Amino acid sequence: MVLLMFGRPAGAASIEQQALDFGTLVIINSDRYGAVIVKDDGAISTSGDIYILKEGRPAELILTGIPTGTRVTMNLVGPVNLQHDVQGNGSADFKVSLNGFPKYAYGDEFGEAQVFIGGKLEINTSSKQYSDGNYSSTTNLEISVDY
Repeated sequence: MVLLMFGRPAGAASIEQQALDFGTLVIINSDRYGAVIVKDDGAISTSGDIYILKEGRPAELILTGIPTGTRVTMNLVGPVNLQHDVQGNGSADFKVSLNGFPKYAYGDEFGEAQVFIGGKLEINTSSKQYSDGNYSSTTNLEISVDY
């Protein structure tokens, strides 16, 4: 599971409806490249020795307090770092990036903009195995209002 934290423009608010979730995965071989891609439309694909036991989903964010027709711009602020739920374990690392999110959205007649954000999880080829357990992170997405 990947949790997202969002910055927000002055006078507006963000409500996370659901976090980006890559699902429950089985990784057969950690020394071969593999990836899981969750697109913003909910489509999921895999490559390499990664198998999905439970499908994930894109993040859903509702921006509120946006004047009708006002453009909202989104930019990734920093990298995504996954943390395993067991401190100090020797698990192999994942690389995660956000993708599929719109660079901008517009406020609707209710002053809201709904945004779906996808992501890509990649195996960093390693001689280490992936430990069982939960992995999570916090990511900052900068959101600005263009007047």
